[in-house]
Parts: sequence; C-alpha cells; structure tokens
Amino acid sequence: TGGLFNALEHQQQLVFQYGVDAVNEDRNLLNYRRLVARVERVPPDDSFRVSQIVCKLLSTGVAGIFGPTSDETSDAVQSICDVKDLFVDLVRNWEWKSFTIIYDDSDSLVRFQELLRVYEPKGNTVTVRQLEPGNDYRRVLRNIKSSGESNFVLDVSERVLYEVLLQAQQVGLMSDRHSYIITSLDFTNIHLEPFQYGGSNITGVRLVDPQDPVVMTVQRRIEGMARKGEEVDIQPVKMKVGSALIYDAVLMFARALERLEGLNVSIEPLDCGSNNNWVHGSTLINYMKGQSVFKGLTGMVQFDNEGFRTNMLLDIMELGMTGLHKVGTWNSTEGLNLTRISKASTEIPGDDILLNKTLVVLTAISDPYGMTKEAKEALKGNDRFEGFGIDLIHEISVMLRFNYTFEIQEDNVYGSLDNETKEWNGMLRKVIDGEADLAITDLTITSERESGVDFTMPFMNLG
Repeated sequence: TGGLFNALEHQQQLVFQYGVDAVNEDRNLLNYRRLVARVERVPPDDSFRVSQIVCKLLSTGVAGIFGPTSDETSDAVQSICDVKDLFVDLVRNWEWKSFTIIYDDSDSLVRFQELLRVYEPKGNTVTVRQLEPGNDYRRVLRNIKSSGESNFVLDVSERVLYEVLLQAQQVGLMSDRHSYIITSLDFTNIHLEPFQYGGSNITGVRLVDPQDPVVMTVQRRIEGMARKGEEVDIQPVKMKVGSALIYDAVLMFARALERLEGLNVSIEPLDCGSNNNWVHGSTLINYMKGQSVFKGLTGMVQFDNEGFRTNMLLDIMELGMTGLHKVGTWNSTEGLNLTRISKASTEIPGDDILLNKTLVVLTAISDPYGMTKEAKEALKGNDRFEGFGIDLIHEISVMLRFNYTFEIQEDNVYGSLDNETKEWNGMLRKVIDGEADLAITDLTITSERESGVDFTMPFMNLG
C-alpha cells in the first residue's frame, strides 16, 4: 500500500503507518498476508509531480494508494456525506431571516448551492462575501459589520480559521448580537479560549470525538511514534479529520482485501503508459462499498452501493463561557437532533463576563469628561486623569470587577469615515482595529458612526 503526504502532513503520515501496523497485528485480518507501507513525500501544489510519483508506486506493485490529504479534506467529506444539509437544517432551526456566508475560496459557492436555493426564493437576504487573499481580512470584515448583519456561516479552511475569528473580534463582530455557524470539521481543534467570553453564539460540527477510547489509543500511539522519530513539532496534538479518515480508510481497505483471499490474488506492477488495469481492482472497490459496518475513528463507517458514506453521525458543538459543549447530533437519515432548542447560547453573560480582564480604554482631553489631573508630584497610569468619563469607567469597573488602562487620543480626532477610501480615522479607527476595547468621551452618535462601532444607549440628555 502506498501513502502520499506532503511535508506538512506529519500526523497523517504517522496515522497511516500506525494503521498499517494495526492491521498487521490483528490476527483476524488478512490471515498470513501483511500490508507494507510505502510512503512518498509529494509537493502540495504540483499535480504533475504527484502523478509521476503515483506512476512510480504503481510500477512497484501496490494494491492501493492513500492520500494526498490537504485543507480540502473537509470539503471532500462534506460532499461525500451531504454534510451541507446539516447547515441548512441549522439555519432553518434558528429561523434566520438573513445571513452572510463568509468564505475564502470559490468552492464554497458550489457547496452552498442548496443553502442558497432553499432561502433566496423565500425573500430572505443571503449575502456571500469572499475574504481577500493574504493574512489581513479586516477590510472585508469591517464592510460586513457596516451592513448590520448578525448571522454568519463561516466557511474557511482550518489553516486560517483562528485568524479570521480573531480579526472578526477585533473589528467588533463577536458580540452577543452575533451568531456563527462554522463549517470546518476541524473547528474544535483550534484555540478557542479568546472567543468564549464575548457572548457570541459560535456553533460548529465535530466528526472525531477526542474522548473516544479508540481515538485516544491511536493518538497515544502516534505521539509515541513521533517522539521516537523526533517529530516533536506535532505532539501533543489533537486528531485531525484528515488523519482519522486515513486510518479508517486503511482499515476499510484491509477488510475488503481480506474478502479477496479466495480469488488467488496477486499484486502486479502497472505501467501508466499502458491501458492495463489491476484485474481485481473493481472487485475490491465493490467489496469496500458492500462491506459490513465497522467502528472507526470517524464513527460507524458504512457506504452505499454508489460509494457514498451513509449514516454518518456528527456532533453539534457550541462554544460557551466554559468551553465547548455538545448540544446535539446530526445524521443524513434522522436529521438534526438538538438536546436543547435555542438560537443563542443559554449561557447568558452575567456580572463575571469581564472578571479580572484588563481593558484598554481610549479617551480624549475634553473638559469635563477627560482632564489631566493637576498635582505637585508626578502621577503615573490612570491617576494622571480625572473627569466625568474617568469616574464613570471606574464605577463600572468596580461593579463588573475588571481592570482598565486609559490611553489618550493625542490629536483629539474622534473619528469619521472617508467616503473615498472607506476607512475610519481617529478614536473610532483604533476601536475598530482592536487597538482599544472601548472609548469614552463627548462623542456624538451619528448614523455613520453607528455603522462602524457599537454605542451604549444614551442615558443622559445634555441639551
């Protein structure tokens, strides 16, 4: 058996090798035959070179080739098991009247045709926005914020997911008004703690349960293999969906190969330049389609006669203030089954949402809201300032038990939108860019400013 992996796929390669070892150690599989793993490293974006390596493997005589995997693995799973229907079910359950699909590659539009088909004819507002190439997504995210939309389907690769969420938080798209459905099947593997406390409803799906005993066993074994091979950069690590699928594929292949035992099977070298096929190839594929259900790292593995995975169970996961929680399940047969029915988190932010956090508060020197305190001795930190706004922040911090640091807007520019560049300046720009958590001063609320930042409700009338 051949395995194709690029230089970054250490975990997938180790799981493939362990899967082959597990098959060979199982006395109930393949009788006296053994699988031999032949691993080749392939470039991630050179299909011609990959085809050359495949031909090289075929010429040595292999019964199957696994890989290469990529960020698009999740896309393949979604199309194979109709996971896209799950997101339709979630949007329906939450009764979203409008939402925005945020994506990073054009394949998303193909995957979400069903979602668009179901909702657009009903008069619902469905917007699609593609993130710009590179690492800075703030301009697109700020434009999305200015639209006033609060419901989002986020379809980006796991590789950039954390950075997209972080920048969404920086521009003010992660408040308790915002709800996210995240489509990446590796959603639970990224560092989510920074997004637990803002009140946003963040929901995703999970295919691999890290607490499953089989998953834990495989993970311990590959971590041991990594230490032995000094692949220290991958451990400890959470099991990726692509790795789990590789493992299950090796088991499925071995189970199907076992059924060929009575056919006097021989593995012959193949030449890519000829039209010859392995004589048992079609039979092996049919056995894989029709074999009995078995338990793998991705749950119960079963295929229909057309080669599509069936009865695939996914966990619905929601991020709350105490971390990730399983709130339901979904499969293609029974649909969505939520343990609670809610379109927002039941963890209502309370008085402890800002507990022990330190906020950067932006203000300006403007009597009587923010003033420089006169004193004979040199003052430091927040003690340098006084005024109505200064006192107000202090009293709120006592009530909500957070810490704060004042920063001064030296040029006293509060903030306006440049109609040509569509960029903000002044204090508002710093809040939007995440350089400050909030601003307090005698700032007039206008419709233009409300399109860029959130304001507290006015509680005093000065004129």
